[in-house]
Amino acid sequence: MMVNSAIELVERCYEQTNCLISLEELKEVFIAYVFGSYQEEIVARYGLDRFYEHLDQIRLTTCRKDFDQAVEDWYLLQYGCRSDEANYHDILFALVKEAIVHYQSENRSALIRDVTKLLTTPTGFIKRWQMGQARERTLPAYFKYLIKLGIRTYDDIESLVDMWLVEYPNAFDKKQQQLFANPPRKGRPNNVELALLQDMVSQVKPELTPQERERLRKIYYYHRKSLTMKEMVEKFKKYLLTKENQKDSQAG
Repeated sequence: MMVNSAIELVERCYEQTNCLISLEELKEVFIAYVFGSYQEEIVARYGLDRFYEHLDQIRLTTCRKDFDQAVEDWYLLQYGCRSDEANYHDILFALVKEAIVHYQSENRSALIRDVTKLLTTPTGFIKRWQMGQARERTLPAYFKYLIKLGIRTYDDIESLVDMWLVEYPNAFDKKQQQLFANPPRKGRPNNVELALLQDMVSQVKPELTPQERERLRKIYYYHRKSLTMKEMVEKFKKYLLTKENQKDSQAG
């Protein structure tokens, strides 16, 4: 059946992809689709001359520019921006944390692999998304949903993981992963979290005096709700520096 516009034809092409695909990749796929299965369908029913007349009518000539523009127009209509202008939704950052807890990823490459698995396998996030949909549950609809969240290509998953790791540089530490899995209840400190802070500080100073250990505990209890782990380490380092400067001034 003939489409009424180039955008409708791009939509029909996209519905057959069922995967993450970049804007540039879709442009290539679209050309192959138009002069492949779509041409066969139209020629079989109306003939070759009618096929080319039809392309002219929907403003698709043999010029590459027309085909690329059709894909870009479709993309803009669907998502309101080009792929290089995407922002990641908070849902995605939560899914990265879920992936590292579920798969216990050991490094960046493993985490990228595991997030990809969570987002693209039928038993992962796809299944959960489909259960929450009243009507449209198809794979093309799911991948459109991912695009709206900010995931357009596999490269976007890699960038998402890198952004998340900036926030959680110790994500591959087993104690940190335990903390992800069992976050502290509101108003109560978490022993795992304090132990992780102590481990991070041990990289700065392996042996602490009783006074220094007590100071670290106070920093944790007083600031655990307002500072990140890294910021608490920096605060403790400033304490050590101040303490060292006081010693030097007394010695002088």
